[in-house]
Amino acid sequence: MRKLVMLLLIFVAVGVSASVSFAAATTDPAVTLVSPPEDEAIVADNFLVSIKVTQPGKTLKISVGALQIKDGDKFVAVTPGGLEDYSKKSEEDKQTAPLMETQTFVSKGSVSFFTHKVENVTPGVYVIKVSTVDADGGILFSREARVLVKEKAADADAKVVFDSQKSGASQFLQNLLSKIFKN
Repeated sequence: MRKLVMLLLIFVAVGVSASVSFAAATTDPAVTLVSPPEDEAIVADNFLVSIKVTQPGKTLKISVGALQIKDGDKFVAVTPGGLEDYSKKSEEDKQTAPLMETQTFVSKGSVSFFTHKVENVTPGVYVIKVSTVDADGGILFSREARVLVKEKAADADAKVVFDSQKSGASQFLQNLLSKIFKN
């Protein structure tokens, strides 16, 4: 009985390690989303998509879209608070409305950056899709990141003298530097 339990534990450990190594292989280790922060709420009417590539010759396809959900006979934007409802809906009741044409980027040096400003953003949930493709256009790696854009608070016009929160620019700079020097 003891040998049977040990054998079962070994099979479980091998299965878990294989699934973990497979999950790690779905994202390209040479590609990092620097900005905007993933799954963190931001308050803005635009955001900068910045991707760091640490290997020359990589070809990326980048797209940005807004998540939408069917409400009656039309599609409306998904709010950050409505993600749970979105996940419960069928595929026919969901869509991603493109905000920009798919961009192609080829890294030239050992460290390259793709940047694109997405403007006229309203509160909602946005998806950034980054795919590493081969010479024939086949997808080698693919990753999706969600960006949550919230409405400004009603008292946002009130001036705060001592505000401990960082401004958008300083937070972006801090995120950019930490991502660059982290690797």
